[in-house]
Amino acid sequence: MSKTVVIMEAPDSITSINQISDEHQYFLGAFGEVIGMLKQVFPQGDFSDPTSIAVHMEQGNIKIDINKHTPVQNFIITSDGELPLGEIMKLCKKTGWRALDTDSGLFLDKVQAKETQRSKSWWRFWEK
Repeated sequence: MSKTVVIMEAPDSITSINQISDEHQYFLGAFGEVIGMLKQVFPQGDFSDPTSIAVHMEQGNIKIDINKHTPVQNFIITSDGELPLGEIMKLCKKTGWRALDTDSGLFLDKVQAKETQRSKSWWRFWEK
């Protein structure tokens, strides 16, 4: 089963895609800048075609699809297996970008925050 996330720029206060208006005018940066950031986070990637980047990782393979336009509005990361969430969140933290889970319509940082809150119940005081 393939998993897809969209990397985009969005305010921190937004938790889901439904809160973004049609006039959303946020950009990630120039094409070359975005590719440069991807090379820093995924140095093992095959950048021979910078619009379709293949990255081989221990968790599995991912593909990054990006349109060659400046400014770049967003790009897509897909995986046939588990997504490397650690690397994706590292990219987002480093750049200020956000990762949108296409299955739920929620931004990953908000999904992870909810899961962390849910797993730490006061009944399970040893996890706090």
